[in-house]
Amino acid sequence: MSRTRIASAHERSTFIVECDLGTWHQAGFGTMSDEHSRAYCARIFADDLRGHELRSNKSAWGSFNVLSNQRWSHRNVVLVGDALRSVHFSIGSGTRLALEDAIALHRAVEATGTAGGALETFERMRRPIVEKIAAAAARSYEWYEHFHERMTLPPLEFAMSYATRSGRISRAQLEQVSPHFLSRYDRRAATR
Repeated sequence: MSRTRIASAHERSTFIVECDLGTWHQAGFGTMSDEHSRAYCARIFADDLRGHELRSNKSAWGSFNVLSNQRWSHRNVVLVGDALRSVHFSIGSGTRLALEDAIALHRAVEATGTAGGALETFERMRRPIVEKIAAAAARSYEWYEHFHERMTLPPLEFAMSYATRSGRISRAQLEQVSPHFLSRYDRRAATR
């Protein structure tokens, strides 16, 4: 279960609260008003908030819905973006995929000049890219669904699990972007 709180001012941050279904039931979030839910979360995260208020945008608790379509078009109608498929927000590719879909569709229309040809070209060009990102999003989603199982991991193992959860970052890439972290992780792993 997750709850998203969105802030618009530059001095604020979005605060997303995730918990498994058992925790959600045990806390009683399903029967709480928005105000009580916000107050409950503010108490839990008081240290992180450092005295700042947790504001509400009247968001509701909900489960992430996985959406996919085998067929991308019908006659002269085509699906793009979130109407075509959902990707878990944890990999941050939803908006990018929608815009890239629109650009690819436009290019296909320009290149073929016909609706049928454009839709075939669009799908042929985009499907491999979309499937790769959707698979990474599914792995990340699965990681979050089993988050509670990782809570007992030592910090470096937890961080490595998080960094590699979607399969989009290889060990070699991680070594390039964070050699200090990887060195610490390897030293710790060698002593265990």
